[in-house]
Amino acid sequence: MNERKLQTYASLAEVISAVAIVVSLLYVAYEFRQTSTMSSREADLALFEREREANRLLIESPGLAEVIINASGAPQDLSEADRLRYLTFQHNFFDTWEVGWYYHADGILDGDVWAQWDEWFTAVARDLPAFAWTENRRNFTGEEFRQHVDSLLAGNPSPETS
Repeated sequence: MNERKLQTYASLAEVISAVAIVVSLLYVAYEFRQTSTMSSREADLALFEREREANRLLIESPGLAEVIINASGAPQDLSEADRLRYLTFQHNFFDTWEVGWYYHADGILDGDVWAQWDEWFTAVARDLPAFAWTENRRNFTGEEFRQHVDSLLAGNPSPETS
């Protein structure tokens, strides 16, 4: 009978050991995920850094500032080269918006922080000539993001171009 109790205790110890190993592996996986996942604050800073880079380009390229001014005032008068420079510059803006969109969709960027970014992106985009989005739209493959921007820019009063 003692041998049977001993076998029972040994079996119980094996089960407890196996459970402990599974729990410790789950904990390690959770900790690894926590350290490898971007925080909301890091995502926020990444978006700020992307916008800072766009501002740096604008400061370091006085000709780009002129292109932006011309695109806002008389987009139909832009040369093909200036139109391309303008669209490329604005593509970076929409690309940053899309990055923020996916940070939020992936649960990285906090809802309140995303709402503030989205409101800012929308306000800036509404001040752009409509062709900044309509001609860049095809470069974005995420249909939900495209529909999001489309809905926010519907009725954009900015000048259209041919």
